[in-house]
Amino acid sequence: MKTPILIAAIFFSGLIFAQEKKSDTVKTKTIEGVTLTKQIFKKQSDRFVYDVAASPVTKGNTTFDLLKQTPLLSTTDDKTLKIAGKNNALIYINGRKTNMDSESLTQFLKNTPAENIQRIEVITVPGSEYQVESSDGIINIVLKKKMSDGTSGNMRMANTQNKYNASQASFSLNYRKGKLGVSANLNGGENISPQAYILRNGTDKIRNESVGNIDDPNKNIGGYLNIDYQLTEKSNLALSWNSWANKSYNSTIDLLNTITKFDNGNLVSTDYTRTKNKEDARNYNNSVNLNYEVKLDSLGSKLNLNAAYLNYKRFQYSDNNTMVPGQNNDFSQFSKKIIQDIPQIINNFSGTVDYIQKLKNDYTFSVGGNFNKTKTDNDTKNYTFLYDPNGNQQPAEEDFNHFVYDENIYGFYLTFEKKFSDKFSGKLGTRYEITNSLGTSDNASPEYQRIERNYNNGLG
Repeated sequence: MKTPILIAAIFFSGLIFAQEKKSDTVKTKTIEGVTLTKQIFKKQSDRFVYDVAASPVTKGNTTFDLLKQTPLLSTTDDKTLKIAGKNNALIYINGRKTNMDSESLTQFLKNTPAENIQRIEVITVPGSEYQVESSDGIINIVLKKKMSDGTSGNMRMANTQNKYNASQASFSLNYRKGKLGVSANLNGGENISPQAYILRNGTDKIRNESVGNIDDPNKNIGGYLNIDYQLTEKSNLALSWNSWANKSYNSTIDLLNTITKFDNGNLVSTDYTRTKNKEDARNYNNSVNLNYEVKLDSLGSKLNLNAAYLNYKRFQYSDNNTMVPGQNNDFSQFSKKIIQDIPQIINNFSGTVDYIQKLKNDYTFSVGGNFNKTKTDNDTKNYTFLYDPNGNQQPAEEDFNHFVYDENIYGFYLTFEKKFSDKFSGKLGTRYEITNSLGTSDNASPEYQRIERNYNNGLG
């Protein structure tokens, strides 16, 4: 005896299930209908949740494309994201802050397929469990986890043609076997970011205009590896590694600058210079995160321990030139040259402890703390060359500065939340942070060779 089942997809993942059942002894027909609906967008007390997995728009898109389509989010430069027009938002992945620099993070999001995303949480009012720096808003991207045993994956390739050709490729793999789950992604791309630059400013006495082109070529490769293992029925251990490398060689700036001077509204003089800059840069970003979570009861109480480490390196060399018209007005004569060598190394370690106690009648009590240690090492070398009217280069003026900055942040928070209904809830919390920082420079005046600051921040 066969039982036919009809499943029809309706708008935004609604599901209609119809079952027809026949009896061999009594000629009767019974049809039972059940309608299930999945909510794509959901508003909570402190955040707006976009259930990406239930939306049909993920196919063929990247994570950055999806973020631009998410309500409350916007971008004006196709690089940074803002929440409701505020300053640049902080990006979290799986509830943990990403320590990538903005450029690496943007490329990471643009090369990660949207199919890998479970949901996007736009936290418009960050609670006291987040650091003070996150007051402008947080975007939390939750990656998918494969729940059933087996292997799945996807591959995405894209090629676009604007002023220059750009290509991207990404490959993702998900695997689960019993208590072990693994997800991995490898992606890369090559593009040249063009910019037509026009800047005008000035007063009634003097006006400046700069017009020209900026081309920034980039080659990127990166990815992530996430491993989670279920220790017991109530505890889980997860390890994640993110890596990204960027190479931007022969990035150029070519601008024509016009300076016009006036006296009582009358034109006095017009001077022209040309700016021609070339930059070679590369950076590397590697971070590792270890997370342990244990469920304490059936209501959802849990203890979460997290430790993370970041290593970031950037090497930048630039040749900046100011040209003047010269005898043939061809801007072949140098006026000033500045050569810069700017390496930067950042090491960051952070640890957090969060205890969440679920109580009866939809009450939630949370308490926790965090420690964040950052060391930034900048070793800047500047060489400035001036030229005489005949175009002869003068001896270089050297300006070196090796600056090391150490910062330690200790944070403690306490929150209390009550859910009154599916659409209404309230949350109270307080946070206290202690910051100790020390900056040292080996090439500054004595009063600035050592700068120490200690201060406290409170957030209610």
